Amino acid sequence: MTDTIKQYWDVKINKDDPVYPFVVVDNWYTPNEEKAVWKELDFFSTTPKDQTDRAENTIVARDFDGSPKSKAYRFYIDDFYNKREISPILNCTYKQKTPEFHNIITECMPYARSFLTSNSDNSLISYYEEKDHYRPHHDTSLWTCLIWMVKEPKLFDGGDFILDDPKIKINLKNNRMIMFPCCFLHSVTPIKFHTKPQETGYGKYTITHFYYNKPITF
Repeated sequence: MTDTIKQYWDVKINKDDPVYPFVVVDNWYTPNEEKAVWKELDFFSTTPKDQTDRAENTIVARDFDGSPKSKAYRFYIDDFYNKREISPILNCTYKQKTPEFHNIITECMPYARSFLTSNSDNSLISYYEEKDHYRPHHDTSLWTCLIWMVKEPKLFDGGDFILDDPKIKINLKNNRMIMFPCCFLHSVTPIKFHTKPQETGYGKYTITHFYYNKPITF
């Protein structure tokens, strides 16, 4: 199937600092995939806010005193489906498995080896609204893949992504993907609406895929 799908990727591989290589891909989803993903995100946004998980109340990066580093809504998408192929978001993880994408990640050696040998993944959706943010933290998988979805015209400022170790800012952009080794410190700047939305869904969505090695039992 993947051989018949034309990708529209605009790829930037950051190797200026070889200690902190990472990949940014614009137009990550094809136009048809993007439409399907937006329908799924709009479906999640119909969940009443008082029934939606907050990152502060879930498993999230925390300070030594236990205070959460993230403030955002969360949807643990793997728990929603018995069959991954029903979800456009999960179904689109085929893209990370293509030879074309593997060739891109190979440019990020030696870290690339841990992604290329990963055998499992899990996913979540974060949704940021007024004052939501994520302070500097690192993940505990091998690689982290973030895909940003924002309705346009954008009604807010902020929500940009920071790689805190090399001090690099990557501006928020709809349908932009960034992938990096999970040990890199990273953060998200606070959201500030300049036009108050009339309904949920006009903040920042982050689709996160974590890649790791699941022990093989015999």
